[in-house]
Amino acid sequence: MTEKEINYEEIESELFQLHNELRANPQNFIPKLRNLLNTFKDKVFHIPNEDPIQTFEGVSAVEDAIRFLKTQKPVPELSLSEDITKACRVHIEDIGPKGMTTHEGSDGSNISDRIEKFCEWDGAIAENMDFGFKKAENILLNMIIDDGVKERFQRMNLFNPDFKKIGIAVGPHKDYGICAVIGYCKNVRPLGSEPNDINDFISEYIKNTMNKNKKKNIFQEEDPDAPDNTISVKIDKKSKEIKGKIKKITKKIYTLDTGAKHIIEFENV
Repeated sequence: MTEKEINYEEIESELFQLHNELRANPQNFIPKLRNLLNTFKDKVFHIPNEDPIQTFEGVSAVEDAIRFLKTQKPVPELSLSEDITKACRVHIEDIGPKGMTTHEGSDGSNISDRIEKFCEWDGAIAENMDFGFKKAENILLNMIIDDGVKERFQRMNLFNPDFKKIGIAVGPHKDYGICAVIGYCKNVRPLGSEPNDINDFISEYIKNTMNKNKKKNIFQEEDPDAPDNTISVKIDKKSKEIKGKIKKITKKIYTLDTGAKHIIEFENV
Protein backbone atom coordinates (compact mmCIF):
# COMPACT_ATOMS: atom_id res chain seq x y z
CA MET A 1 0.00 0.00 0.00
CA THR A 2 1.52 3.30 -1.10
CA GLU A 3 1.18 6.60 0.76
CA LYS A 4 -1.34 7.83 -1.82
CA GLU A 5 -3.51 4.75 -1.23
CA ILE A 6 -3.71 5.24 2.55
CA ASN A 7 -7.02 6.67 3.77
CA TYR A 8 -5.93 8.47 6.93
CA GLU A 9 -9.44 9.59 7.91
CA GLU A 10 -10.70 6.02 7.69
CA ILE A 11 -7.90 4.82 9.96
CA GLU A 12 -8.70 7.57 12.46
CA SER A 13 -12.38 6.59 12.51
CA GLU A 14 -11.55 2.89 12.95
CA LEU A 15 -9.08 3.66 15.74
CA PHE A 16 -11.75 5.54 17.67
CA GLN A 17 -14.20 2.68 17.30
CA LEU A 18 -11.59 0.07 18.26
CA HIS A 19 -10.57 2.02 21.35
CA ASN A 20 -14.08 1.80 22.75
CA GLU A 21 -14.46 -1.84 21.73
CA LEU A 22 -11.23 -2.62 23.57
CA ARG A 23 -12.23 -0.71 26.70
CA ALA A 24 -15.66 -2.36 26.76
CA ASN A 25 -14.49 -5.94 26.04
CA PRO A 26 -10.74 -6.39 26.63
CA GLN A 27 -10.84 -10.20 26.34
CA ASN A 28 -12.25 -9.98 22.79
CA PHE A 29 -8.81 -8.86 21.62
CA ILE A 30 -6.95 -11.91 22.95
CA PRO A 31 -7.54 -13.99 19.76
CA LYS A 32 -6.24 -11.09 17.67
CA LEU A 33 -3.03 -11.05 19.72
CA ARG A 34 -2.69 -14.83 19.49
CA ASN A 35 -2.85 -14.56 15.70
CA LEU A 36 0.17 -12.25 15.81
CA LEU A 37 2.32 -14.93 17.45
CA ASN A 38 2.54 -16.71 14.09
CA THR A 39 3.74 -13.60 12.25
CA PHE A 40 7.19 -13.45 13.90
CA LYS A 41 10.48 -14.40 12.30
CA ASP A 42 13.00 -14.04 15.09
CA LYS A 43 11.94 -10.66 16.52
CA VAL A 44 10.46 -9.17 13.35
CA PHE A 45 6.72 -8.77 12.74
CA HIS A 46 5.72 -9.99 9.27
CA ILE A 47 2.05 -9.06 9.22
CA PRO A 48 0.29 -9.35 5.82
CA ASN A 49 -0.05 -6.02 3.97
CA GLU A 50 2.28 -4.30 6.46
CA ASP A 51 5.99 -3.50 6.25
CA PRO A 52 8.19 -5.73 8.46
CA ILE A 53 8.55 -4.23 11.95
CA GLN A 54 11.61 -4.93 14.11
CA THR A 55 10.72 -5.47 17.78
CA PHE A 56 12.83 -5.58 20.95
CA GLU A 57 11.12 -8.43 22.78
CA GLY A 58 9.55 -10.57 20.08
CA VAL A 59 6.78 -13.00 21.05
CA SER A 60 7.33 -12.51 24.81
CA ALA A 61 5.77 -9.01 24.69
CA VAL A 62 2.70 -10.39 22.88
CA GLU A 63 2.36 -13.17 25.45
CA ASP A 64 2.60 -10.57 28.22
CA ALA A 65 -0.20 -8.57 26.58
CA ILE A 66 -2.40 -11.69 26.41
CA ARG A 67 -1.89 -12.37 30.11
CA PHE A 68 -2.74 -8.75 30.86
CA LEU A 69 -6.00 -8.78 28.88
CA LYS A 70 -7.19 -11.97 30.60
CA THR A 71 -7.69 -10.05 33.86
CA GLN A 72 -8.34 -6.52 32.58
CA LYS A 73 -11.77 -5.21 33.56
CA PRO A 74 -13.87 -3.00 31.25
CA VAL A 75 -13.50 0.76 31.61
CA PRO A 76 -15.81 3.59 30.45
CA GLU A 77 -15.86 4.52 26.78
CA LEU A 78 -14.20 7.63 25.38
CA SER A 79 -15.80 10.52 23.50
CA LEU A 80 -14.05 12.13 20.55
CA SER A 81 -12.70 15.66 21.06
CA GLU A 82 -12.16 17.85 18.00
CA ASP A 83 -9.75 20.05 19.95
CA ILE A 84 -7.54 17.15 21.08
CA THR A 85 -7.61 15.83 17.52
CA LYS A 86 -6.37 19.22 16.26
CA ALA A 87 -3.51 19.06 18.78
CA CYS A 88 -2.59 15.57 17.58
CA ARG A 89 -2.63 16.75 13.97
CA VAL A 90 -0.30 19.63 14.83
CA HIS A 91 2.20 17.06 16.12
CA ILE A 92 1.81 14.86 13.02
CA GLU A 93 2.43 17.84 10.74
CA ASP A 94 5.51 18.75 12.78
CA ILE A 95 7.29 15.42 13.24
CA GLY A 96 6.12 13.63 10.09
CA PRO A 97 8.11 15.60 7.48
CA LYS A 98 11.16 15.68 9.78
CA GLY A 99 11.18 11.96 10.54
CA MET A 100 10.97 12.57 14.30
CA THR A 101 9.60 9.90 16.65
CA THR A 102 9.34 11.80 19.94
CA HIS A 103 6.46 13.10 22.04
CA GLU A 104 8.32 16.39 22.19
CA GLY A 105 7.78 18.63 19.19
CA SER A 106 10.56 20.31 17.23
CA ASP A 107 9.79 23.49 19.20
CA GLY A 108 10.06 21.68 22.55
CA SER A 109 6.28 21.45 23.01
CA ASN A 110 4.53 18.57 24.76
CA ILE A 111 0.98 17.23 24.53
CA SER A 112 -0.23 19.72 27.14
CA ASP A 113 1.23 22.68 25.22
CA ARG A 114 -0.36 21.52 21.98
CA ILE A 115 -3.82 20.92 23.45
CA GLU A 116 -3.78 24.33 25.14
CA LYS A 117 -3.63 25.98 21.72
CA PHE A 118 -7.20 24.83 21.17
CA CYS A 119 -8.82 24.27 24.58
CA GLU A 120 -8.27 24.03 28.32
CA TRP A 121 -7.93 20.62 29.96
CA ASP A 122 -8.34 19.20 33.45
CA GLY A 123 -7.38 16.02 35.24
CA ALA A 124 -5.12 13.47 33.56
CA ILE A 125 -3.52 13.71 30.13
CA ALA A 126 -1.39 11.40 27.99
CA GLU A 127 -0.31 10.64 24.43
CA ASN A 128 0.24 7.42 22.48
CA MET A 129 2.14 7.17 19.19
CA ASP A 130 2.69 4.48 16.57
CA PHE A 131 4.94 4.37 13.52
CA GLY A 132 4.76 2.11 10.48
CA PHE A 133 1.50 0.18 10.78
CA LYS A 134 -1.12 1.06 8.15
CA LYS A 135 -4.18 -0.76 9.56
CA ALA A 136 -6.05 0.62 12.56
CA GLU A 137 -6.31 -2.79 14.25
CA ASN A 138 -2.56 -3.37 13.98
CA ILE A 139 -1.85 0.10 15.39
CA LEU A 140 -4.03 -0.61 18.41
CA LEU A 141 -2.63 -4.12 18.95
CA ASN A 142 0.88 -2.70 18.83
CA MET A 143 -0.05 -0.22 21.56
CA ILE A 144 -1.49 -3.02 23.71
CA ILE A 145 1.76 -4.97 23.30
CA ASP A 146 3.88 -1.86 23.96
CA ASP A 147 7.09 -3.67 22.97
CA GLY A 148 10.33 -2.53 24.56
CA VAL A 149 8.72 -0.43 27.30
CA LYS A 150 9.02 -2.02 30.74
CA GLU A 151 6.23 0.09 32.25
CA ARG A 152 3.88 -0.46 29.26
CA PHE A 153 2.83 3.20 29.36
CA GLN A 154 0.86 3.07 26.10
CA ARG A 155 -1.06 0.00 27.27
CA MET A 156 -1.89 1.75 30.55
CA ASN A 157 -3.20 4.76 28.66
CA LEU A 158 -5.57 2.57 26.65
CA PHE A 159 -7.24 1.37 29.85
CA ASN A 160 -6.93 4.42 32.09
CA PRO A 161 -10.43 4.86 33.61
CA ASP A 162 -9.76 8.55 34.30
CA PHE A 163 -9.69 9.38 30.59
CA LYS A 164 -12.99 10.52 29.10
CA LYS A 165 -11.83 12.32 25.94
CA ILE A 166 -9.70 11.21 23.00
CA GLY A 167 -8.26 12.85 19.90
CA ILE A 168 -6.77 10.93 16.97
CA ALA A 169 -4.66 12.00 14.00
CA VAL A 170 -2.93 9.83 11.40
CA GLY A 171 -0.66 11.08 8.65
CA PRO A 172 2.48 10.52 6.56
CA HIS A 173 5.91 10.08 8.11
CA LYS A 174 9.23 10.63 6.35
CA ASP A 175 10.95 7.46 7.57
CA TYR A 176 8.14 5.09 8.61
CA GLY A 177 5.60 6.01 5.94
CA ILE A 178 2.80 6.57 8.43
CA CYS A 179 2.39 7.85 11.97
CA ALA A 180 -0.53 7.84 14.44
CA VAL A 181 -0.78 10.27 17.35
CA ILE A 182 -3.50 9.77 19.97
CA GLY A 183 -4.21 12.15 22.84
CA TYR A 184 -6.18 11.27 25.98
CA CYS A 185 -7.64 13.61 28.59
CA LYS A 186 -10.03 13.55 31.51
CA ASN A 187 -11.91 16.76 30.72
CA VAL A 188 -11.69 19.60 28.21
CA ARG A 189 -13.31 23.02 28.30
CA PRO A 190 -13.35 26.09 26.04
CA LEU A 191 -10.15 28.08 25.68
CA GLY A 192 -9.96 30.85 28.27
CA SER A 193 -12.71 29.44 30.50
CA GLU A 194 -12.57 29.18 34.27
CA PRO A 195 -10.68 26.18 35.71
CA ASN A 196 -11.85 23.66 38.29
CA ASP A 197 -15.41 22.56 37.65
CA ILE A 198 -17.20 22.46 41.02
CA ASN A 199 -18.49 18.91 40.44
CA ASP A 200 -14.97 17.63 39.86
CA PHE A 201 -13.78 19.50 42.93
CA ILE A 202 -16.48 17.96 45.13
CA SER A 203 -15.77 14.50 43.75
CA GLU A 204 -12.04 14.80 44.44
CA TYR A 205 -12.71 16.25 47.91
CA ILE A 206 -14.96 13.33 48.86
CA LYS A 207 -12.45 10.80 47.56
CA ASN A 208 -9.60 12.42 49.46
CA THR A 209 -11.69 12.62 52.64
CA MET A 210 -12.57 8.93 52.44
CA ASN A 211 -8.90 8.07 52.01
CA LYS A 212 -7.58 10.40 54.71
CA ASN A 213 -6.20 7.48 56.77
CA LYS A 214 -4.43 5.99 53.77
CA LYS A 215 -0.63 6.00 53.83
CA LYS A 216 0.72 9.04 51.98
CA ASN A 217 3.49 9.02 49.39
CA ILE A 218 6.41 11.45 49.70
CA PHE A 219 4.68 14.05 47.51
CA GLN A 220 1.42 13.92 49.48
CA GLU A 221 3.28 14.68 52.71
CA GLU A 222 3.71 18.28 51.52
CA ASP A 223 0.99 18.48 48.86
CA PRO A 224 -2.46 16.98 49.57
CA ASP A 225 -3.43 17.48 45.91
CA ALA A 226 -0.82 14.96 44.70
CA PRO A 227 -2.34 11.72 43.30
CA ASP A 228 -1.34 8.43 44.93
CA ASN A 229 0.87 7.36 42.01
CA THR A 230 2.80 10.62 41.56
CA ILE A 231 6.46 10.22 40.61
CA SER A 232 7.29 13.89 39.97
CA VAL A 233 5.69 17.32 40.04
CA LYS A 234 6.28 20.56 38.15
CA ILE A 235 4.95 23.97 39.17
CA ASP A 236 4.19 26.35 36.32
CA LYS A 237 3.18 29.97 36.98
CA LYS A 238 2.03 32.18 34.16
CA SER A 239 -0.42 34.83 33.08
CA LYS A 240 -3.44 33.63 31.16
CA GLU A 241 -6.49 35.22 29.57
CA ILE A 242 -9.70 33.95 31.19
CA LYS A 243 -13.05 35.40 30.15
CA GLY A 244 -11.29 38.33 28.54
CA LYS A 245 -9.20 39.20 31.60
CA ILE A 246 -5.50 38.51 32.20
CA LYS A 247 -5.09 36.50 35.40
CA LYS A 248 -2.12 34.95 37.16
CA ILE A 249 -2.44 31.17 37.20
CA THR A 250 -0.54 28.44 39.02
CA LYS A 251 -0.55 25.02 37.43
CA LYS A 252 0.63 21.91 39.25
CA ILE A 253 1.54 19.17 36.76
CA TYR A 254 1.98 15.72 38.29
CA THR A 255 3.67 12.94 36.30
CA LEU A 256 2.14 9.58 37.25
CA ASP A 257 3.68 6.12 37.24
CA THR A 258 1.46 5.23 34.26
CA GLY A 259 3.20 7.88 32.15
CA ALA A 260 0.10 10.06 32.20
CA LYS A 261 0.00 13.55 33.67
CA HIS A 262 -2.46 15.00 36.19
CA ILE A 263 -3.04 18.74 36.39
CA ILE A 264 -4.50 21.09 38.96
CA GLU A 265 -4.85 24.71 37.88
CA PHE A 266 -5.94 27.59 40.09
CA GLU A 267 -5.96 31.37 40.07
CA ASN A 268 -3.48 33.15 42.35
CA VAL A 269 -5.16 35.35 44.94
